[in-house]
Amino acid sequence: MFDPIIFTDLDGTLIFSASKKQPGDIVCEYKDGAEISCITAKQARLLPRLSGVIPVTTRSIEQYRRIRFTEGFLPEYALADNGGTLLVNGEPDREWTENSLWLAEECSAELEQCRRIMERDSCRSFEIRMVDGMFLFTKSDCPEKSMELLRDAAGDKLRCFSTGAKIYALPAKLDKGTAAMRLAQRLSPDSRIICAGDSLMDVPLLNIADTAVFPEDMGEHISAAGKVAYRRERFPEYVTEHFCRLRGINTEV
Repeated sequence: MFDPIIFTDLDGTLIFSASKKQPGDIVCEYKDGAEISCITAKQARLLPRLSGVIPVTTRSIEQYRRIRFTEGFLPEYALADNGGTLLVNGEPDREWTENSLWLAEECSAELEQCRRIMERDSCRSFEIRMVDGMFLFTKSDCPEKSMELLRDAAGDKLRCFSTGAKIYALPAKLDKGTAAMRLAQRLSPDSRIICAGDSLMDVPLLNIADTAVFPEDMGEHISAAGKVAYRRERFPEYVTEHFCRLRGINTEV
């Protein structure tokens, strides 16, 4: 009997914005001296007891490396760049990266068209970044309008998403679910897969899971056989506790 492989999104799923910090919460990420992300005190106690959890994030390599979860919790594997980069003990797997860059090259014309649209977009409120050579990122004061402009340019080769003010244009084949399945096949193809996520960008990840863990308001998007829904408030702490229960770890210690 194999232990389940556990994949988890980061922002909003395992960590949360410092803007939601409450007394006792612990900052796990700073940028230029500013507090960016937090975990709860209970998470800080439980995470070092969890092994084998694999973060899956749209963060760049640099952004992922900024996080200092808590002493004793350092994932061996992580998928950054929406699955485009496999980090093994913090270092990119070269073959994995080369394959992802090839996927980006396949849709270079569409990415360039999206870049031109972003450049002209009067709602854009941030620079346009090509993240680790794989996808475009910017921010918008009117994300709905910006998304309308991008959809036609994306075609079948790209997928465009907005999460709050953040806007992404990614190769369609560069998604969290495909990456997680590929890594699971490498690590333990007969294991069950547990996935946690909190946004529409996580749906491909949640839908490849044997059991998906997600906020209650996302239920209509999830097709996994097993479903575990919880309220958004303090969702990252719930996710951590759920993972511990799967591993047989007492969450009250």
